[in-house]
Amino acid sequence: MKKITLALCAALASASASADTILGFDATAGAWKPSYTGAVGVDSYNVDEFSLAEDNATFLQVALEHPIPVIPNILLAHSKIETSGMAMLSEDVTFADETFTVGSDVTSDINLTHTDATLYYEILDNWVNLDLGLTARQYSGELTVAAETLSENIELSGVLPMVYGVARFDLPFTGWSIIAQGNGTSYKGDSHTDLTAKVRWDFVPAIDFAIEAGYRVMSLDVQELDAFQSDLEIKGPYIGLNLHL
Repeated sequence: MKKITLALCAALASASASADTILGFDATAGAWKPSYTGAVGVDSYNVDEFSLAEDNATFLQVALEHPIPVIPNILLAHSKIETSGMAMLSEDVTFADETFTVGSDVTSDINLTHTDATLYYEILDNWVNLDLGLTARQYSGELTVAAETLSENIELSGVLPMVYGVARFDLPFTGWSIIAQGNGTSYKGDSHTDLTAKVRWDFVPAIDFAIEAGYRVMSLDVQELDAFQSDLEIKGPYIGLNLHL
């Protein structure tokens, strides 16, 4: 009976290890509380004047990994980023094709929601983990500015190719990890970066269930992506939950 039990345990352990080797699944969901600085529009209007609300943004990312060397792994991510504010203009300001005159009370709604599709390779996979790849970021956002008798809506729907990288350092026997993750691109004077630094604690090791907290900084300096013109920095702390199978 003891031999049968030992054999069964060994078989289960082998099957578990084999499943993890064949296919890996990693998912993170959380909330980000960003603040906004910089400028938008043709006249580079300072967004501080709008007193934009620091509402929570939500994000979700899911990665699927496999052991085939030549085929990249895939990561899908989605961030919903929306805010609004109000200002009285101290000068004439042009947004896209419309000019809002001095003294106007204007409201603004900024939507920077985007979805990422990333193909990447695991370069290192031990207590030091390194992934490198390429991301296609699809924006489905807009900037809306409205006054009493005038409004302008500027869509942000272009696709940006970006370099992707993540480095994770596991602190042995602690359940803690330090992680740096980022995307970036630059072309003809336009640039876009999205960087995150975080710590993760695997508090349910049996199923690799972890909590993580960190700081995310996103900059969007674009003049040619649709009609949306901006030099924005969005940054703030976030917290999330992670599951690895």
